[in-house]
Amino acid sequence: MKICWFKDSKIGHEKQVHAILENLALTQDLLIEERYISNPVWLELFLYLLKIKPKQDSIPDIIIGAGSKTTIPMLRYKIDRKTKVISVMKPQFFESKFDLIVAPRHDYKVVPDNVFTYLGSIAKVNINPDLENIGLIIIGGVNKHYKFDDDYLISQIDFIISLFPDISWIVFNSRRTPKSFNERIKQNTSIGKFIDVNESFEPLNDYLFKAKFKFVTPDSVNMIFESLSSSGETYLFDMHSPRENKITKLIDEVKSNKYAGFLEEKYLENSEVKIISLNKPNTHHETFREVEKVVYEIEKGFKK
Repeated sequence: MKICWFKDSKIGHEKQVHAILENLALTQDLLIEERYISNPVWLELFLYLLKIKPKQDSIPDIIIGAGSKTTIPMLRYKIDRKTKVISVMKPQFFESKFDLIVAPRHDYKVVPDNVFTYLGSIAKVNINPDLENIGLIIIGGVNKHYKFDDDYLISQIDFIISLFPDISWIVFNSRRTPKSFNERIKQNTSIGKFIDVNESFEPLNDYLFKAKFKFVTPDSVNMIFESLSSSGETYLFDMHSPRENKITKLIDEVKSNKYAGFLEEKYLENSEVKIISLNKPNTHHETFREVEKVVYEIEKGFKK
């Protein structure tokens, strides 16, 4: 099966497509051509409307990509009716032109016929029966969905460490994490290791599949579902949201269904004293396998 993968150089987008292709390769022999997008969106749209096709050496069975920059290039590249054009995530333009769109459920109120939805985001499935005595603390940063409160997050981290003193804790930050927070983490002697993305690069994936506990800030949606797709227990930090939107509703769904555990601030009974409590996930929930559902839908399209 020939695959043409359009890439926009955004790690979060490319990881999702990579997870799909890796899973598809379990049942199909794949020949993958990678194409990086260099033109701006307006130029690709202009070329598409003029029906100017890019040069290509062969006709792929599947054209696939994720992100708004890949939308028009994928449609421009299709020259044969047998080729399936698949958008991972909701495309910016011309939804009806795609043979298949695989997108998060929260992106659609009404799901069109050419759309297959999944919960959250697509991630590689990592099953590991031999988990190590490691706990991960995964921090996002300033965002439009939740208020990033240094003091409150630090207090939650201290609480976690006090609950599980025998766990080796590793903190991963992101490029969105405020410098003030990073400095306070560096001074916290209770944390075994702090991997600062601004100073060194050590892949989170090297730890994700073997950690017993993973605590993630709720703004990091992709990371939450990568964690839920791996063995071990996933928990969400408590962050206050200024308004309700599709992301906060998704996180509320994850918590209400106990896919992940979560931290929560509440008052002691008959008291004005606030405490932080830990709500456990439902351990009977299986590891998330949304990528397998997506791949099944793709393969089904070739059997029609």
